Amino acid sequence: MILRNALAGPLLRMNKDFATAVGFTEHELASGSLLSWIHPEDQALLSKVLATGDGYALARHRTKGDDWLPLIFRAKVQDGQISVLGSFDEGLPADLSREEGDYSYARQALSSTLEAMVHVVESKNPGLRCSILLIDEDEEHVMVGAGPSLPDKYNAAVQGLRIGPAVGSCGTAAFWSVPVVVENIAEDPLWKDLRPAAAIANVASCWSVPIKAMNNNVLGAMALYDVKPAAPTHHQMDMLEMSARMVGLAIERDRLEAQLREAAKMEALGVLAGGVAHDFNNLLAAVIGNADLAMMTAEKESPIVHNLEQIVNASITATDLCKQMLAFTGQGVTTVEKFDLNNVVHQTGEMLRAAMPKKVNLSFKLSESPLGIKADKSQMRQVIMNLITNASESYGNSTGTISVGTEIHNYTKKELDLFHPDSSLESGQYIRIWVTDSGVGMKPEVVAKIFDPFFSAKSGGRGLGLAAVQGILRAHRGAISVDSTPGEGTTFVIILPHIDLNTQEESLAMRTAHHVTSRRILICEDDALVRDVLLSATKRAGYDVLEAADGQEAIDVFRSNYDSIDCVLLDFNMPKLNGEEVFIELRKIREDARIVLCSGFTEHEILSRFEGSGIAGFIQKPVRIDALLTKINAVIQ
Repeated sequence: MILRNALAGPLLRMNKDFATAVGFTEHELASGSLLSWIHPEDQALLSKVLATGDGYALARHRTKGDDWLPLIFRAKVQDGQISVLGSFDEGLPADLSREEGDYSYARQALSSTLEAMVHVVESKNPGLRCSILLIDEDEEHVMVGAGPSLPDKYNAAVQGLRIGPAVGSCGTAAFWSVPVVVENIAEDPLWKDLRPAAAIANVASCWSVPIKAMNNNVLGAMALYDVKPAAPTHHQMDMLEMSARMVGLAIERDRLEAQLREAAKMEALGVLAGGVAHDFNNLLAAVIGNADLAMMTAEKESPIVHNLEQIVNASITATDLCKQMLAFTGQGVTTVEKFDLNNVVHQTGEMLRAAMPKKVNLSFKLSESPLGIKADKSQMRQVIMNLITNASESYGNSTGTISVGTEIHNYTKKELDLFHPDSSLESGQYIRIWVTDSGVGMKPEVVAKIFDPFFSAKSGGRGLGLAAVQGILRAHRGAISVDSTPGEGTTFVIILPHIDLNTQEESLAMRTAHHVTSRRILICEDDALVRDVLLSATKRAGYDVLEAADGQEAIDVFRSNYDSIDCVLLDFNMPKLNGEEVFIELRKIREDARIVLCSGFTEHEILSRFEGSGIAGFIQKPVRIDALLTKINAVIQ
């Protein structure tokens, strides 16, 4: 440790360990300010701590050999004087001062901690050198975590070394999870393939202990090297094992912090996705609403009807993209509708065909009869996309064919139990979809984990795709199975309940107009385009309509007409007062006010805020005119 003032001047204290690590004398260190000894990239961070006289900072201190020693600096003020304590053996405080994206933390925190631990061990064992090797993500190879006192060529030689039952000291210790002591590298068979590397480092003995997590999983190995053949003392092995435990804690802490940062990032993405959904859905509400209104006035045989339908279909596809974003961030809620799944399978496949390698062919064998289903169309598209994409990636750069088929199959209870043992599916007609490739296939141990969250057989994969697919299918009372053989290929089969599709119902907008002539509604919407669509649609349906462009105006209009208003359409996000505040005020004016909330956010997210409040309903924007009038009529009736 070192204890000094921030400015140049005599040191308050420097112990032998620190003196050995940096190589400078007290007189040399006192000749300059603290910041003059700090790495340029870390000076700004430490300056902030010194300016406030409070907190911690991780920064690198120059050594006599022109290397950099990572230290944890703590500043305190007494009698107007800033004193600084620097150490490398007290761990990382929970409130360690750092900037988002700062090089000294974001890229160097763990490696600096490991190097600090190496220096601690070396300072306690003069003449010996220490290194840390960490097991890579594949759990079969090691990477150099820290080895500052060993030659770069040696570290490069052991980088990527595969652990095994007899691979050096560290590779063996990590494989068996036991300490391994090699007293003479030149004679020990564990080092027979690594003696050239040992010669580079000029080491003759190596004592290694495994680095373990709290659950005893092996994270790597920590080793001490001597230039001569030697055996460790009991004290040396005890200290090495204790240091390895501390390293294990540091690694686990780093990984936990990484998970927390990822969680925070996902939370921020969720907020962003919600905002995008609201603004984008408002625009789509105006597009779809005006197209619906235009279709109501157009002649059935007019060619313009087809163009208007294309506008609506394209807009609905755009809303699906918003829903997928919300589903990714955990905000999506299933919106059930009836449709022909055959169309979704074919359309999704054709869309993916353009993005697939030219060497991969996509063939369909689809059922000739419609495959009626009641489900979330966007989520069904997500399932098909995932399976076809996985099949395409299984070929790599090779040539092959992906076969996609659909059919209706009558499953018995016994067949379903075999197909999906942990479900309670009932016998009956199911849609059966299969996606087959003749790619690399998967080993049984991979197949056993393929639906586990965060497990991925692909390099860089998130491991969420198939887990999400299985979750979607279970939510729709369906199931999935996989059959795969290494070198031969993979077949995924999914089943979903089959239903009969009803014929298109008469437009409710046309029927409603004859039955609501005496009803009055209040539309509270700040977006002028959306408000104009809502006013046109409801007036056309025969409603007497009042309007408000912000929260305060909504309260004022309702207060003046509360006894004659049958229903309120209330946008959740409005200026002056938001939907939640307006809802409370309207209920104060009239306890039985029938209020329908409208929002581009999901129903679950909005209604969770109004649980138990007696809200009359929810409309997610954008909404078709028929669905809008259905909701209003149902609330009033």
